[in-house]
Amino acid sequence: MQNFYLELEIAFNEKTYELIYNRLYINGINSILEESGTLKVYLKPEEKSLAEKIMHDLVETDLLRADDISLSEFPEQDWNKEWEKTIGPIYIKDKLVIYPSWKRDELVLTEGRIPIEIDPKMSFGTGHNETTQLILEQMVEFINPLTDEYLLDFGSGTGILSIAAIKLGVKKAVAIEIDDDSIENSREYFRINDVEGRIKLYQSDLKYLTETGFDVIAANIIKSVIVPNLKLMSTKLKPNGKLFVTGILKEETEEMISELTAHDFRLIDLRQQAEWSAFYAIKK
Repeated sequence: MQNFYLELEIAFNEKTYELIYNRLYINGINSILEESGTLKVYLKPEEKSLAEKIMHDLVETDLLRADDISLSEFPEQDWNKEWEKTIGPIYIKDKLVIYPSWKRDELVLTEGRIPIEIDPKMSFGTGHNETTQLILEQMVEFINPLTDEYLLDFGSGTGILSIAAIKLGVKKAVAIEIDDDSIENSREYFRINDVEGRIKLYQSDLKYLTETGFDVIAANIIKSVIVPNLKLMSTKLKPNGKLFVTGILKEETEEMISELTAHDFRLIDLRQQAEWSAFYAIKK
């Protein structure tokens, strides 16, 4: 019998996006792919009852339309083929190029670009999501390797932000993540990109992290996770420390600016792509 995933596909809009994410998190789902207005989750066949529970909760409790949610079988072979067809290199300014391993031999690097190898798997942060591109653009422009020596990657996914930070000149980093698949994948990517000796990886929530005194914190999550942790992130940062956050919908931009101000951050840069906003702020 051919191996397959269960594909749970959920259409979202600005009103339902966080409801869906929160429902998935409550049910232990952290590996979520986003494509063209839909969120996709891939589960093992034996997790069908979990998928059905999530579907029921989204409709009955969160009041989503049943027509916006579907569950289907997705052969593992097709998954790999489709991703390999669509995933190509991503260029961040004139500084970084993020590519999958199967493009390694045909990759043409612009002179001076730093390569980062990340394969699309079941973890967030391959470089193809708009939020990842936005925050990487800001990091490229505003990280100063002469002064920014210590970075925290909060909700690290594949670890792409930690890897990029080290490649951009940050001396050491801490990456924290709660998802099992992401932790496993991060270790692999740290090794492949030759940064494993400079990044500490913890399967932990921010409140349990003992390290402090960071020059930079980068977080690509969602507003409902970022906002409650702004105070704690502030205490983890040095004075004049840099904060990069994304995963914020455009409709949430003004609210996010207000929250940053209320927690003694000064907004330096705001940029947007598709339905997303990214923020670079400095701790006052």
